[in-house]
Order: sequence, then structure tokens, then C-alpha cells
Amino acid sequence: MSNWKVNRLEEDLRRTVKELSDTYEELTLLHQLSEELTGLDIDEISNKLVEIVGSLFDAETVAVLFLEKPCHQDNQCLVTKVSKGNWDPETTIHDNNPESIFWRVMNEKKAITVCEPQEGFPPYLKGIGPVLIAPLTGKKKDIGLILAAGRKGGGEFFAGDLKLLRSLSFQAGLFMENAILSSEVQSFLIGTIRSFVRALEATSQWTAGHTERVTGYAVSLGKLLGFSAEQIERLRVCSLLHDIGKIATPDEILNKNGSLSEEEWERIRQHPSIGADILSELKGFIDVVDCIRYHHERYDGKGLHGLKGQEIPLKARILAVCDAFDAMTSDRPYRRRLTPKEAIDEIEKESGTQFDPEIAQIFCKWIRSAYGIKSSYPKSGT
Repeated sequence: MSNWKVNRLEEDLRRTVKELSDTYEELTLLHQLSEELTGLDIDEISNKLVEIVGSLFDAETVAVLFLEKPCHQDNQCLVTKVSKGNWDPETTIHDNNPESIFWRVMNEKKAITVCEPQEGFPPYLKGIGPVLIAPLTGKKKDIGLILAAGRKGGGEFFAGDLKLLRSLSFQAGLFMENAILSSEVQSFLIGTIRSFVRALEATSQWTAGHTERVTGYAVSLGKLLGFSAEQIERLRVCSLLHDIGKIATPDEILNKNGSLSEEEWERIRQHPSIGADILSELKGFIDVVDCIRYHHERYDGKGLHGLKGQEIPLKARILAVCDAFDAMTSDRPYRRRLTPKEAIDEIEKESGTQFDPEIAQIFCKWIRSAYGIKSSYPKSGT
């Protein structure tokens, strides 16, 4: 075989190896992106994308813009969702110039690179250096675009960078579309649940507003415990539905003007199991069903189902504290309400027996801060 053929084969082989290497690297990055974006809400996805793109391309400026139609206006615009570097977070790109690069990216759904910001760019970006722009699109929805500008050290963006950003933006767009759809479904679900709960609570003057208050406490506690946005929303659903089983409790028991008999108390104690049974056929609600079923379990294992400590689902342990606090600080026909201080004193007394001690401690500390209550116990060493 002649030398030129050998050299040609060697060149082709090197090019193929380089292409395979680049493809493998791109697939690896897309897999990592997929793992990092799974389960995040739209705000978290946007922030994570800015972080990843800035690091991956050594870009000094990164911005994610969302396509929106302002109230009472016919024209769409691109509104800054999140940014870093030189991009002004208050920037909005209007579509009064459809030939501008931003609207070309949106309309043609193609990634573009330019050497320097041109007409249509915010004037404060003049001299920032090369710019990459890629659309963020889902299967059925145009989301917006992502921009990376000003490579650190004054370097250029190359064709491989543009291709990689387009792949990343396509992947992120799908996650964003799913997150938006999930949020819309979640909002509809929450609204429906709230309407149903209000109708249920309207049958008793003593429980009106109880569910919303417990939900507020639980969501705040979940945030203090470091819950993700997805976990917070699941906790919100659990809280809104935690007393759904009381639909089977006779009104004369719920509204009884006096102490309940043991038999009546037993009917009340059954509402977690009844609520869980009602919801048990709903797919994807296993964690909600378990939370509702066990939210009156005792931490020491002496509750209705005998679960103990960490065996009790975390969301159920959170609800146990929040539900008890609101019940104690609300009037009932057979007793007066307790003050917040009296209620948290009672929760602290039952910490480790009725309530998870860690959750009880965090909740009581938060309530003390919110109500300006001083601790009932002296600090160690005093």
C-alpha cells in the first residue's frame, strides 16, 4: 500500500477517534445534566443550567430568558429568568425587531454564535466578546433561550461549543417543559383539594381553617428541614388531605358541645385510616397515603398501628407536630385553646414519646422565634 494511502487512512482514523471521543464526552455531559435536573422545579432548573453552562464554557456572563406575554399586551417578550455576570437581571427583550438575533433564535429554533454583540443586544454588553445563544424548547412549547458570553481569558467559542450548547439547551428545554406542566397540574390539584377541604370544614365551626394552618406550619417546617421543592409540594398535598377521613365522622361528633365519649373518640381516631383508604386507589400517591395513615402515630410505638421512631414516615412525623400544635391552639367545644407557649411546652414535654424529638425541637424553636417566646428551660451551664 502506498504511503499516501497509509497517511490518508491514519488521518481518517484520527478524525474518527476524535469524533467518537467528542460524542462520548457530549453523551456523558447530557447524562450528567439529566441526573442533575431530575426532580427540580423550573426555578431550580434555570439556576442549575446557568451554573453548568458558565462552568462548562468558561463564560463570564450567562442568562436564561423566558418567553412571556405581559398582561394586556399582544406582543411576546423575552424576560430574564436568572443570570450571572454582566447581564442585567431586569433586562427584557421585546419583539419589536423580529430580525434581531434573539428572535431569529426563537423563530428558527437554531443555536447561533456571534463574535461581538450586535444590533438588538442590550447596549451594556458592547465589547463583551463572543456570544453563544441557543433556544430552550420542549416538545410542544417554546420556553425561551440561554445565552453565554465573554469567554474567560478572551478566548473564542468554536463550532463544537455551539453544538454542545444546543444539545444541552434541548435537554434542559424538555425538563423545563415537564416542570412547567407538572407545576400546572400541581396547581390544579392543590386548588381542587383546597375547595374540597373548605367544603368539608364548613360542616364544623371548630375546624374551619385548620387544614390551611397545618399546611402552612408543615411547609415552613419542611423548608427548615431542607426539603427540596418537590418534597415541599408532596408535603403540601399530605397536609391538605390529612383530615380527609373525617368525611366519614358524623357531624354530631365533630360539633359535639361537650366532652367526647370513648366510643366517639374511637370514631375520631379512625379518620387517618379512613382517609388513607379513600386515597389508596390514586396512582403515584403512595407516600401521601402513608403520611395520612400514620400522621397520628406515636414516636414511642404506642400508637394505633404500632410504628415506632424512624418507621413512621418523615412527612407523617412532621404532620403529627403541626397538627397537634394547631389543635391545641384552637378552641374546641369541650376545652379552651392553649396559648402558643403552652402548646409548645406540651410538645416539648411529649418530645421523644409522642413526637419525633428532632422535629419537635426545630418546630418549637421556630414557633418561639415567630411569637417572641422565651425558652421555658435554662441554658446548660446556667
